[in-house]
Amino acid sequence: MSHAAAPPATKPPGTDAHAASTGRRFLQLGAGEAAARLLAFVATVYLARTLGASVYGVIVSATTVIMYLTFVADAGMDMIGVREVAAHPDRVASLLGGVLGSRLLLVALLLVGTTLTGLVILPRPDGPALAMYAVTLVATALGTRFVHVGLDRAGNAAWSRVVSESLTALLVLSLVRSPEHLLRVPMAQIAGEVTAALLLLRWLPPTARPERLRVDLRATAALVQRAWPMIAHGILGLAIFNSDFLFLRVMKGAEQVGYYAVAYTLISFFQNLGVAYTMSLIPGLTSLRGDRAATQRLVDDATAQVAFGALPIAAGGVLVARALVTLLFGSAYAPSVDPLLVLLLLIPVALFRNVLQAVLVAHEQQERMLRTVVWAAASNVVLNLALIPRWGMVGAALATLITEVVRTVLSARYAVQEGVARTPLRRLRHLLVATVVMTLVVWPLRTQPVFVSVPAGGVAYLLTLVAFGAIRLRRSDAGRVSLSLSL
Repeated sequence: MSHAAAPPATKPPGTDAHAASTGRRFLQLGAGEAAARLLAFVATVYLARTLGASVYGVIVSATTVIMYLTFVADAGMDMIGVREVAAHPDRVASLLGGVLGSRLLLVALLLVGTTLTGLVILPRPDGPALAMYAVTLVATALGTRFVHVGLDRAGNAAWSRVVSESLTALLVLSLVRSPEHLLRVPMAQIAGEVTAALLLLRWLPPTARPERLRVDLRATAALVQRAWPMIAHGILGLAIFNSDFLFLRVMKGAEQVGYYAVAYTLISFFQNLGVAYTMSLIPGLTSLRGDRAATQRLVDDATAQVAFGALPIAAGGVLVARALVTLLFGSAYAPSVDPLLVLLLLIPVALFRNVLQAVLVAHEQQERMLRTVVWAAASNVVLNLALIPRWGMVGAALATLITEVVRTVLSARYAVQEGVARTPLRRLRHLLVATVVMTLVVWPLRTQPVFVSVPAGGVAYLLTLVAFGAIRLRRSDAGRVSLSLSL
């Protein structure tokens, strides 16, 4: 669809300011998220190799359940909270004490229920692992990342993630030596996440610090009433991405979950960067709500930026998937390659959807987001039941991919109804050509070590964009040379 109105020849200064703020927030959040995910990835590779697919599958199953409870404990603050803080920074201190106190009460109830379920109902080792992982919900209840991002202090949120994953990885590498050390893994994660939550509390500016924690059910309920579509959206969205683990656990066993989790680990890194990018966009889009043309330009820029990273990663990843899995996890995890080939196609689809989600959040369209994810989650359940019994892990990956396409199409439809047109394909033409060139370079090198094929493909991709003028060298007045991305 073409734009409703042709953009002016030059961008207003305010638009550039919002784009710069978005870029700065994402660089801070994204750099921290990337560093944190790399540390987590190191720990994941170590655990997969040390514990084996079956025991590692127990960890994945437990953390999958805890992820759902995390959305309940967060009470929608990680998304809607950013918007509220950005719109009303003067009200943070009065709001935060009640939110934190009420979330702690909620987590106490969740802890009791989860612990009883894990220790009384579920078999070993699944039950004790679930009960131990539930303690990480305390860190969620105390979390203030949304405040830091909303106040344009995203660097604090980034550093806390690095500290959390560094401590967790260090403890895992130090304490876990065999499958018998399974319960030491959640202990390490508890230490890392609680430390990060306390640091963010310490780093709050004086004007945002609550005087005391209190259970303010009325104020919190009013906020949650506005946020509940986001809570439901998060839970159902998570179901789309990891209900396949639960279906695989029941239908195919823990070993299949372990193999599938290895494939998903390579994808989740980019999904988390996409979430960080969404949070970076929300404040700028919130400020531009009254300016349709400026909003459109920011959305188009964001779409081009995610395509810049997503297209070559998906295309190149398909070519080097087998070599990458073997290098990182060993030949024992060869079954992970086939689902990974399908899941790699998720990256561009999910990142494009992240941009659309930011628009809907900024425009306070939580109900539409919920409607979208309800349809997608229902489709996902049907697809999992239909595809996993016959095709196992590949069926689970296909179910997730198809569901995400449906979700993205619906999100695009609602964004158009908010006055944001779909970005024209011609905006991405140089990126598409560069991706094709990169693929032609990597194809004959796909059986070579990734240390050869990946750099060769990256150089071909960047040089093609330089030839088109999409990447340029700029020299500042101080004589410093930097790269400029013009998509």
